[in-house]
Amino acid sequence: MLGLLLSACASGGATTVIDDPHDEVLCAIAKNPGEYDREEVVLSARYVTDNRHEEVLRNSRCSDGARILDIGKHGAASSVARFYAEQKRVCLERNSPGLCNISACVQVSGRIRLTQDRAVFDLEDVRHFALDDER
Repeated sequence: MLGLLLSACASGGATTVIDDPHDEVLCAIAKNPGEYDREEVVLSARYVTDNRHEEVLRNSRCSDGARILDIGKHGAASSVARFYAEQKRVCLERNSPGLCNISACVQVSGRIRLTQDRAVFDLEDVRHFALDDER
C-alpha cells in the first residue's frame, strides 16, 4: 500500500488557506496513471464541481502544466457524507439545487482506478475541506 501524505491546504494555521496546493502526487498520477492503479493515496488539491456533470481534483502548479483527476466512486465514510451535505447546504442557500458550481481546498484519501480511457480517484475519506463560500 502506498500511503502518501503531503501538506494539507492549511499552512501555518487553520485560517490560512493556499488557493491551489502544490501536490506532486496528483501531478505524478496524471503523468503516469498506470503506476498508481489500485494504490491508496492522500491528496491535497483543489476540488471543483458543478454538481451535475463534472467533479475533479485539480493542481494548477504541476511542472508540465495544470492537471486534473476525475473523481469516481464515493465511499461510505461519514466524512464523505458530511462533505457532500455541506455542498448541498451551500447550493440551497444560493437557491441553486441543481447546477451549482462549488470549489474547495481539500485533503482526501482514496484509491486510484484505471478505467478504459483514464485514471479516476475513488474517494474514501475527506480529511479536511474548506469550501470557497466558507472562507
